[in-house]
Amino acid sequence: MKKRLLFIPAVVSSLLLSSGTLLPSPAQASTVPAYVQLTFTNGGTLTMGYSGNAIIKDGIAYLAASTAKAAGLKITWDQTHKRAEFTGWEKSFAVRVGSRTGVLDGIPVSIGGVPFIHNKELYIPVKFMVKALEGGTVRWDAKKRTFLANGLHLYRSYSETFEGTVYSVSLDTGELYSSSRQGAKLKIADLGTGLDVVDFTFERTPGGLLLLRISNIYGEPHVNTAYFTFVLRNGAVIRKGQIAGRASFGEPAARSDGKLLLSDGRALRLVEDGTGNVAETVDLAKLMNADATQNADTLYHVEAFYSDIALIRPSNTGLLTLVDRSTGASTLLYREFFDADRQREIEEGDPWFLGDFLRFAGRSGDTLTFTYNTGHEIIKYTHILTAAPQQ
Repeated sequence: MKKRLLFIPAVVSSLLLSSGTLLPSPAQASTVPAYVQLTFTNGGTLTMGYSGNAIIKDGIAYLAASTAKAAGLKITWDQTHKRAEFTGWEKSFAVRVGSRTGVLDGIPVSIGGVPFIHNKELYIPVKFMVKALEGGTVRWDAKKRTFLANGLHLYRSYSETFEGTVYSVSLDTGELYSSSRQGAKLKIADLGTGLDVVDFTFERTPGGLLLLRISNIYGEPHVNTAYFTFVLRNGAVIRKGQIAGRASFGEPAARSDGKLLLSDGRALRLVEDGTGNVAETVDLAKLMNADATQNADTLYHVEAFYSDIALIRPSNTGLLTLVDRSTGASTLLYREFFDADRQREIEEGDPWFLGDFLRFAGRSGDTLTFTYNTGHEIIKYTHILTAAPQQ
């Protein structure tokens, strides 16, 4: 499983406007350290300076080329180690040591300075870096000796290959693409949000459909997980579902009695394999005997779904609940499995890590198996469906 994480701490700054020049003082022949503060479109801010990462040389501000890595760009050198190329999601530019000309998205441009090597690090003009990353005007704060720029974009992505097709998602826009063996690139979905720590899972169904699930761990701290589930036929998305909750919750169920499951936390759709038609839609609040008007913000995470029972975890409690689909009777499983002390810990637990941490492990006949990770060992519990669950 491959995962990628970008963390840019938030910093508050004051911005002072100046003229278009990058001269903080009359042109200088010497090399002087300075600050550079870059704010990205996702709200993250990166500050460099007084540690060798930002330099004023001959009146022009430069910063270390490695700064581009924070924007999701990869840096590669030619064999002479004179030309550096920066590549990322839908973005590329290149500079050459000692040259005022570079290439931005395939077009030759003036970069407003001369790249140089200092302490084994490549330095390029701040103004060109900001332009390449589609940021705004570079400004100079004389009091803080800081160059500032807002609105810089990120070019991070995540890709995996399944059955010869490459599936790629922009971590900054949420756009999902597929690329065939012939190289044709097709946008197949838009997740509608930026992503952070991402993973893909693929399943080819017996009916010939492709089930693609994208998980995204996000937030600060990273205690939330969103699941985006897509059903594809012949390379096109025909159904999709999306739900988010705490990372302490179990993964949403994907299948039930030969049907595919898609949920938004309020309605669960059972999709026929092969045709992609919706066979049944279940009102989850109604199934849980919950008042939807009083619990409007509550989502219901379905972690198992069968013709007779369901395992559902409400987002406001995080407690795994066994529900009889015919009677509506429910059982809070942590009360059945845990002793009084552990029950109290769960009920008084940290809201950041909501829930009982029970995981559904499988079903064999009328026996349901669950696991609980104490941090030292994994404990197994079983529940026998000998009768309708009792309140």
